[in-house]
Amino acid sequence: MDPNVLTDEAATIRTEISPRPASSGGDWGRSKAPKGRLLSPPSTASGVAAVGRAMTVLGAFRPGDTALPLRVLAARTGLYKSTILRLLASLERYCCVRRNADGSWSPGPMLLHWGSLYVRGLGLETLVQPVLDSLTEATGQGATFWVKLDDERRICLYRAAPPRTLRVAVQAGDMMPLGSAATGRVFAVWDPAAGEAAEAAPEVPAGGYPVIATQGSRELDAAAISAPVFQPGRVLCGALTLSGSNERLWPEVERVKPLVAEAAAGLTRALGG
Repeated sequence: MDPNVLTDEAATIRTEISPRPASSGGDWGRSKAPKGRLLSPPSTASGVAAVGRAMTVLGAFRPGDTALPLRVLAARTGLYKSTILRLLASLERYCCVRRNADGSWSPGPMLLHWGSLYVRGLGLETLVQPVLDSLTEATGQGATFWVKLDDERRICLYRAAPPRTLRVAVQAGDMMPLGSAATGRVFAVWDPAAGEAAEAAPEVPAGGYPVIATQGSRELDAAAISAPVFQPGRVLCGALTLSGSNERLWPEVERVKPLVAEAAAGLTRALGG
């Protein structure tokens, strides 16, 4: 972000490094950079705070939000409108937000670019998407692949929608709380960060693969079946989840669980887990 625009309330952060004579006994002489190299300006608390505020503004946009007026951004972030406007000006310059004709603000195209860089960098799409498509075709239910975002949230990386769906409940890029439904429990059991607080793993038949099924945990009329996908070293990569309505999915749960287990096991083998 441009330090000449993105400010902390009223102060503009500018750091200049002026040449100083080397001192035989001073710190400057010992830490002087070799000729031809640039010295990085020291970080400041104000600069870090400004970046944090900018992330807070971007984080105010939620699934389904196409545009937000300034008053809503202020209500959701708790920041002064004047501060938000300065942050938006810098974010707009870097195409992270877009100002609409009515004065509202929308997410900008640079966010999609960064998101695509992240997804492509994982190198999972060519492996995961065909598995989701096959699972959806075999079951008629929606299939998703999730990774953990932080200690409280998960994010959907890939999605295959059932052919007869009237609405897509979850799309790639959507975030949700970890929660107590099947997907959240996969992270609660197998995520290394859980440590001693990890939930006990479900019993797995000999030669089987772990699967967790829940109903009514996130939505009363929804059911889900989820299985862990591992990377090399048996490190959790993500959760493969099949979800649908209680009415349609739960009566089929015993038939469908082996299909989810087989799909997750195949992905794990493909990843070398």
